[in-house]
Amino acid sequence: MALNPFPDEYRKLQVNPDPVESAVPEIIRYVTPVIHIRRTAVQHAELGGHRIKAGDEVAMRYFSANRDEDAIGDPNRLIVDRARSRQHVSFGFGIHRRVGNRLAELQLRILWEEILKWLPTIEAVGQPRRIYSNFIHGFSSMPVRIPV
Repeated sequence: MALNPFPDEYRKLQVNPDPVESAVPEIIRYVTPVIHIRRTAVQHAELGGHRIKAGDEVAMRYFSANRDEDAIGDPNRLIVDRARSRQHVSFGFGIHRRVGNRLAELQLRILWEEILKWLPTIEAVGQPRRIYSNFIHGFSSMPVRIPV
C-alpha cells in the first residue's frame, strides 16, 4: 500500500533488491503503525512555545513526528534508498525505544526479500480495512493483485 503511490520507488526494489535494508525502516516511518503515545508531565516545561504544566497530559502523534519537515527531507514521499532511513520515531526514542524494533525490522526485511524474489509485482487494488483502534494504525485485510 505504501509503495503503490510511488511506482518508481517500487521499481528500484524490483530491479535491485539491495535497498530493502533501507526500505524497511522507511516504510515503517511512512506508514507509522502506532498512532500516538500519551504521557503526564512531571514538571513544568515549554515545548514549541507552548507551556506545559506539571500534571498536564501530553500526546505525541507518531505520524506527525515522522513527517516533520525539520527532521526529514521530503517527509511525505516514500524513498526506499533514503539516507539515514532509521531516523524515525515509530519505535519510540531513547530509553522508551521498543526492544523488539530490530526483530520487527528483520522480519519485514526477510518478508520483502522473499516477496521480491517470488512475487516481484504485488499491487494494492482497494482500500484496506482498518482495525478499530485509537492506538494502532493497523489493517485487518487489504485486497491485492498478484500477476501470474
